[in-house]
Amino acid sequence: MSAPFQFPRVIAWEVTRQCPLKCRHCRAAAANVPYSRELSTAECRKVIDSLVPAVAQPNARPPMIIWTGGEPMLRTDILDLVRYATQHGIRSVMAPCGMLVTEERLRELKDAGVMACSFSLDGPDAAAHDAFRGVPGAYENVTRAMSIAHAIGMPFQVNTTVSTLNVDKLDAIYDKAVSLGAAKLDLFFLVPVGRGKGIADYALSDEQTKTVLDWCFRKAVEGPLAIKETCCPSAPGHWARQGQPGPRPTGCLGGRGFAFLSHVGDLQTCGFIDVPCGNIRDYNCDFRALAAAAANPLGETGTCRHRD
Repeated sequence: MSAPFQFPRVIAWEVTRQCPLKCRHCRAAAANVPYSRELSTAECRKVIDSLVPAVAQPNARPPMIIWTGGEPMLRTDILDLVRYATQHGIRSVMAPCGMLVTEERLRELKDAGVMACSFSLDGPDAAAHDAFRGVPGAYENVTRAMSIAHAIGMPFQVNTTVSTLNVDKLDAIYDKAVSLGAAKLDLFFLVPVGRGKGIADYALSDEQTKTVLDWCFRKAVEGPLAIKETCCPSAPGHWARQGQPGPRPTGCLGGRGFAFLSHVGDLQTCGFIDVPCGNIRDYNCDFRALAAAAANPLGETGTCRHRD
């Protein structure tokens, strides 16, 4: 008997793939150009409608949306979509790159319902960060955005893609995140997909990964920042074997209460696994119907009910 279907608790929604940065690791190899076939405002609203539980149940609540991209703030309707989600009881967080953040726009997003943001910082200074993000001024923009968030009371976390390019700078990145007012540091271990294939040689070795994990576990206890490890399936096992203090790491989130919806409506286990489980347009933009079909893809005839 198969396990009962469990609806995702968190959905990372790539509402656009367009992005002004040229990050070396980008899973989507995103460019600063319009992308065709992105879900329209009306289609996005239908997706949001489908996230609300049809039947009231104890402790039942819609999933949280991570509005991401590309650069989600490039969508002209992003404020309306966040507000619409909030009206449906859906919690929202956002992952902007920082270039489009102003105090006015961030206040508008906060008022619309964005509860927190994540900002990427891949080096403790402009030279390191800009080289990784591929655009001069990226460091100035993202640190300014974090300062604005801190000033208006918008909680935020710092995301860092850890590789051999910056593994020796983690203490400095941590200290910079603290000084800017971050609440959490989330280390994303390099996954060489998309443009990231070009820097596959910079992925950490097994021994380097263990050293970084030990650092994470220690810093999580010392504080003041909470620490999270993302895209590191070995983290829970290493934590258990070493008898490390602090909270147990999650490891890989894919298929464990987490899902990714692409800019054209493809449902994926996560953004780094570019294998669609189906397309939401084939299900009239009903996320629940698509997710249920993806969880149980075989119909009575034994044939796949969604597209390859």
